[in-house]
Amino acid sequence: MQNTAKTYITEWRSQTEGKTLFSANEVQSRLFDLWGELGDEPVRVEVERWLTLTVQRELFSDAEIREFLDGLDGELSSTGA
Repeated sequence: MQNTAKTYITEWRSQTEGKTLFSANEVQSRLFDLWGELGDEPVRVEVERWLTLTVQRELFSDAEIREFLDGLDGELSSTGA
């Protein structure tokens, strides 16, 4: 399941190229997919935090999405996922 999450992170990261802003609905949809792939991984809490942000905000920048994904990828790697 972790490999699927890492693959999903890689795909999402590549889809941020060439686009500067993302709607909260788009981010929320991708976060729900990612959340489901993470199972019981501790990093799931960070995805939940971001899901809360999608209710509070309308737009997300490509830079903050990439930073978020890089952080998740790093945490998964450090836990041996």
